Amino acid sequence: MLLWLIAWVLIGLRSLGVIAALPTPGGGTLPVRIRVALSMMLAVLLVGVVPLPVGLRDADWIRLAMAAVSEVLLGFAMGLVVRAALSITALGGRLIANEIGLNSPPGFDVPVPAQEPLPALITAFAGVLFFGMGVHQDMLAAFARSFEFSPLGTYTVTAVALERLIKVTADILAVGLRIAAPFIALSFIINLAFSILGKAVPRMNVFITSISVRLWGGLLLLSGFGALLLRNLDPLWQALPWDMLEVSLRSAGP
Repeated sequence: MLLWLIAWVLIGLRSLGVIAALPTPGGGTLPVRIRVALSMMLAVLLVGVVPLPVGLRDADWIRLAMAAVSEVLLGFAMGLVVRAALSITALGGRLIANEIGLNSPPGFDVPVPAQEPLPALITAFAGVLFFGMGVHQDMLAAFARSFEFSPLGTYTVTAVALERLIKVTADILAVGLRIAAPFIALSFIINLAFSILGKAVPRMNVFITSISVRLWGGLLLLSGFGALLLRNLDPLWQALPWDMLEVSLRSAGP
């Protein structure tokens, strides 16, 4: 019974970081109590098939504490991979809102509809796509497979794992810019056109007119934005389970 309890706790600690990174269909994050409950439920499902390493069966409390820390590190490392793949839409939405004139004070967390309506709408749409495409199932399957590559209590942070985490974090900026690229180009063309028009027609209030043209042009581009968003997110989401497994595989201890 004690060995079962130790395995259950360690699996729950690893799953906590992954469950914490899951979005909701509305684009937000799950409440803390629900995240903890889902992590413990996932641990109950896996405790019967994940063996406890021999080195932990007779280990003292110091060794068990070190194993717990390693599981938390691995869980949050895989959770960071998931969160990076989901944070792209927040950055892209904020860039789009800024380019088409729907400026709002940017936040540090998931966009809130009351403060950032357009980024919140794009983030919520990406959350629906995430579950609609079944990416959450691939993510949970990769989490279950991670125990084959990194047994309980054997995870160590290496330079290879850090390199992978840096790469998936850098994808936030690269893909976010690609998502907002048409809107950035539209804003540049409109500013260039109205700067020339302002020289040709000095009495025309080009500043006020350009705001309206930029807004309506941006809303017109948004009508076909779903295909652009899916085309940029689909490769990253398809590679998400492999990124999670690579973090656990290349960082597995002896």
